[in-house]
Amino acid sequence: MLGVAVAVLYVWLRSYSPLDASGSFAPGPNLAADVEPVAGSGGRPVLIPAYREGRPFDTAFTLRNTGRFAVDVTGLAAASGIRELHPVGLLATDAPDASADPAQLHPFTRLRLQHGDSAILVVRWQLDCKNSGREVFQTSVPLRYEYLSLFKRTARVALPFAVTLRCSG
Repeated sequence: MLGVAVAVLYVWLRSYSPLDASGSFAPGPNLAADVEPVAGSGGRPVLIPAYREGRPFDTAFTLRNTGRFAVDVTGLAAASGIRELHPVGLLATDAPDASADPAQLHPFTRLRLQHGDSAILVVRWQLDCKNSGREVFQTSVPLRYEYLSLFKRTARVALPFAVTLRCSG
């Protein structure tokens, strides 16, 4: 019986997903449009960056640890899927509220969040409309984190907004 309890606890701890980004957010420079939630957006505001070749787009959001254990956010996981719009960097900010102001951005280092703690993170998105005429969107970001000195995970954290890139053929 003890072996079953230990196995269940281990499986629960391996699937532990305490990160939540449902709080405040802000776009960075080069925003073409900020659309209030519309049908099909899942109730999220939609941020539409102005596409300029070679220029990324930044978004800030508040990340919270809603779990019982301290979590170390170690970085952004490799993105897969959408070539035209994908996260390429994670940055820190010294802004007191969600802001992607370039003057307040710093390189990201490991971030420790205790139970109930929150921090503002900035995701840098790579935009690539070369040879594409489609509209693509992202509603989550893959974050790597560690907890209890034993577990390392990657989880797609749902963002409180959607980033939509409109490429015209």
